[in-house]
Amino acid sequence: MTTTRKKYYAVKGTVAPAVCATWPACQRLVHGVKGALFKGFATRAEAEAWLEDRGTASESAGDGEVLVYVDGSFSPAAGPHAGWGFVVVKDNQELFAASGRTLGPALSRNVDGELEATIQAIDWCCAQGYRAVVCHDYEGVGRWALGEWKASSTVAKRYQERLRGKLDGIRFCKVSAHTGHRWNDRADTLAKQGIGMS
Repeated sequence: MTTTRKKYYAVKGTVAPAVCATWPACQRLVHGVKGALFKGFATRAEAEAWLEDRGTASESAGDGEVLVYVDGSFSPAAGPHAGWGFVVVKDNQELFAASGRTLGPALSRNVDGELEATIQAIDWCCAQGYRAVVCHDYEGVGRWALGEWKASSTVAKRYQERLRGKLDGIRFCKVSAHTGHRWNDRADTLAKQGIGMS
């Protein structure tokens, strides 16, 4: 079995965006810098595409796409499970919504719900034949899905495994939490309903 050597490293986040041709050069830019993001690529073009966030999206749907808002909720008073909810929006109208709770106890509190909502939403979109922009307020939703964050926790590893092969036609968009956004608030309410807190 052969592996492709990473020839270029893209760096962004709290540092100036850059493409490095060697790992030591990348390491000098990111070592000890909180919030710095980096990823290895086989080609410079791939590295530059990542820097320009071509795999992510603005909060708008293109032709044939729907917007999907996802959220999670957790409260010790509601028991050990996290709640999840998602709402599918097309032409600023609610197309579909669903909510529930995680099958097992939440290992990472509301993060479990955030990730479960995303899986449920992407599964629904795949079944319906929709391409989607997944709008999320927890950064890990997009970062883990795109492989930009290393999945160290059990919850993150399971999330990546369950999304494997399902991301064709899926983009991600980070939105701000608790800002009165109509659809993000709707997803939050659905997640709370999932554990009986709303």
